[in-house]
Amino acid sequence: MEDKKIVTPVQPYLTLDAEDYQELLNRRMGISSFYEFNVKNGNSGNFRAVPDGSTDLVFGIGEKDVKVFVGGTVLKAKNWEFDDGRYYFGARFLPGKCILPKSLSIKEVVNADVEIDRNEYGSGLTESLAEAADVKQRAQILMQYLSSNQGNHSKDSAHVLEKYMRQRIYATDGNISIQMLSRETGYSECYIRRVFKEIHGISPKEFERFIRFQAFLGEITKSPEQAGSEETALNCGYYDQSHMLKDFRAFAGTTPEKYKKYLATKDRSKNLAAGKIELRV
Repeated sequence: MEDKKIVTPVQPYLTLDAEDYQELLNRRMGISSFYEFNVKNGNSGNFRAVPDGSTDLVFGIGEKDVKVFVGGTVLKAKNWEFDDGRYYFGARFLPGKCILPKSLSIKEVVNADVEIDRNEYGSGLTESLAEAADVKQRAQILMQYLSSNQGNHSKDSAHVLEKYMRQRIYATDGNISIQMLSRETGYSECYIRRVFKEIHGISPKEFERFIRFQAFLGEITKSPEQAGSEETALNCGYYDQSHMLKDFRAFAGTTPEKYKKYLATKDRSKNLAAGKIELRV
């Protein structure tokens, strides 16, 4: 059964600040999108990452080699560093859907970027990605390799429970208590916390905060005039504006008004609401 509601994770600073940024939307194999960008020699490769509950698989394609990294969600606004002189291609997995190499657990990549062996997902992958013509071809190649690493967990009890919890969190805009989830599922609070953390690397409470923040961030990125709107904050699951401001400062590293000014300095054609195309393979 397909997820009833999908909250698409966004990284606005990377999208708006990275050079030659391109993105392909995707709805297969638990991947939200593929993206690529360039960090030329001598240019800064530091971008601000924000919490999104997702996991990124990133390939740094250089003249002599390809570096591979797996990065989980950050826990607050944090610098996301990339070497200059490389072209980067990445896949962003939806929360709870990442396909990790057998050598890694989700808890190891939360708030970290872990470099892995270039053959972890299969021999020849990095060479094929480096030789591909464009982002769409790279996306097709990566999905072929990921399919051989993808486990079938859809029917085991832990993943069925996690999917139910995640969908209830989405449906309530991140405002369902662990007590309510316990009553609805019939499992103890301790057990459902443990199951959720084993799959996401973070607690249900942290995930709920990230979902509210991502919803608000997406709204004001598309419509910056809503940055100071209490109604928008309420619609995104916050109790009031002060509740939203506290999380926004921690997770975006700035205030909504300053973020609005930041957006005004950017090319609006690169806005998150524009320039994306659907990938069909």
